[in-house]
Amino acid sequence: MSAALGINPGQLASQYTQIERASKDQLLNTKSTKFSNQIKAFDGLKSNLSSFYDSLKASLKTESSLFANSAKVSDESALNITASGTAASGEYDIFVEQLAQAHQVALSFDPAKTLTTDGELNIDLAGSAFSVDFASLGADASLSDVANAINSHVDNTGVKAALVRSGNETFLTLTSKESGAANQITVNFTPAADANGSDITNAINTKQDLTLGQDAIVKLGANSALTITSASNTLDNVIDGVTLNLTKAQTTGDQPVHISVNQDQDASKENIQKFVDQFNSLTNSITGNDSLKRDSMASGLARSLRNDFQGTFEGKTLYSVGIEFDRSGNLKINSKRLEEAMASDPEKLTAMLSGPDGLLSKLETRVEPYTKSYGLMTDKKDTLQSSLDIVIRQQKDHEVSMEQVYQRYLSQFTQMQQTIAKLESTMGQF
Repeated sequence: MSAALGINPGQLASQYTQIERASKDQLLNTKSTKFSNQIKAFDGLKSNLSSFYDSLKASLKTESSLFANSAKVSDESALNITASGTAASGEYDIFVEQLAQAHQVALSFDPAKTLTTDGELNIDLAGSAFSVDFASLGADASLSDVANAINSHVDNTGVKAALVRSGNETFLTLTSKESGAANQITVNFTPAADANGSDITNAINTKQDLTLGQDAIVKLGANSALTITSASNTLDNVIDGVTLNLTKAQTTGDQPVHISVNQDQDASKENIQKFVDQFNSLTNSITGNDSLKRDSMASGLARSLRNDFQGTFEGKTLYSVGIEFDRSGNLKINSKRLEEAMASDPEKLTAMLSGPDGLLSKLETRVEPYTKSYGLMTDKKDTLQSSLDIVIRQQKDHEVSMEQVYQRYLSQFTQMQQTIAKLESTMGQF
């Protein structure tokens, strides 16, 4: 077999090129993998931080507090209640003397009669007035057109017009959207040339009050003269943390509705445990990820979050109320101490965790800079992406360089093959 035929220039060029490029390939691939993993890890961390931050904000709201209360009502036909986590435990008696109502009036019309083509219908709701000009409705306008004009009027602040038909009568009803004695509807008509305007005047003079605008009236205490009025049947400022929803007026001789508000320890503990689990999930996502635990910003954040539990809140440590760290650095609950704190001073415990200077507010302040669209996490990811982009460019440049190396080797081995072939040809002539 010819020696020249035993040489494969392309194969030899590839083998020599691979040997020459191997070390730099490994270096660049290692860097690329490192930065890609870091970017992925920080994307996950930002998502976890955003979820934790949203949970903190929700827990700092009264209606979704860490702490829960149970409330019982002796007569749910008269009222029902909701108690937030800030409601103080206690016993209360409420007598519902009167429900709030929205003012509603009805104006009677004969549908067979032609509607006036001019004049102005003036409507006033609690001092806010507007007018409907019949001349603007057209010659063949109907009561439906009048109702539509009232409902769509730019200055209408809360009057709803509708038609009700009964026998030979059609009623134009006007209803205040808001209840309460202050929201009274007043109607009058300014006639013009059309004699049919008298029908509007007569309808107003004979109008019927279907419901009177009135405030809700409740008395607090079984034998108390403490009277509370409200334009709405929903009262949220009578008892702190408790919303009363009035549903029926009581009559003389009825017993006051007894309300009992107590702390729901099981629900509160469950909420606190959810917070503990979320905190541990967040910090463990940092300490359990090689790309994050070796990063100074991420590891520093994990330390800062744990340090935020140190010190005192409302003059007491969190450890004293059953919130502590175990030997592995995970947050946990000591049920005995937590239940004692709930029973002995629930208001202080609430302030320690959910108050303006409490733990959750402190953690919210800590996490918030990392959740902004242009915050610390975005800056960190941009830096990592820039580093990855540099590596990608280096890889492309390296590919170009190695292609040149390959072509050089290919040229050399091809020339070698040709030289050997010539030598073999020359020697064959002897």
